[in-house]
Amino acid sequence: RGHTVVWQNQLPDWLTTGTYTSAQLRDLLHRHITDEVSHFKGHIWQWDVVNEAFNDDGTMRDTLWLRAMGPGYVADAFRWAHQADPGALLSLNDYN
Repeated sequence: RGHTVVWQNQLPDWLTTGTYTSAQLRDLLHRHITDEVSHFKGHIWQWDVVNEAFNDDGTMRDTLWLRAMGPGYVADAFRWAHQADPGALLSLNDYN
């Protein structure tokens, strides 16, 4: 099981302190998901695609991805992961 492809924690400083456009961040996330899921295709059968996207009250967590891409980033992440490995089971992971 692959955990996790998209998460707001553990992001590198170059990403969190850089000045990127929304289009650049979208492209970066797309490439990251495609590269990671494609690399392990056939070896990892299930992915936690997005981790902890929601607050305890059900609202979306304020993240770099939400600010750059809006709430559709979750659907985009799942779409890109599915394109990279159509046979993998895809999940959204949260702790509550």
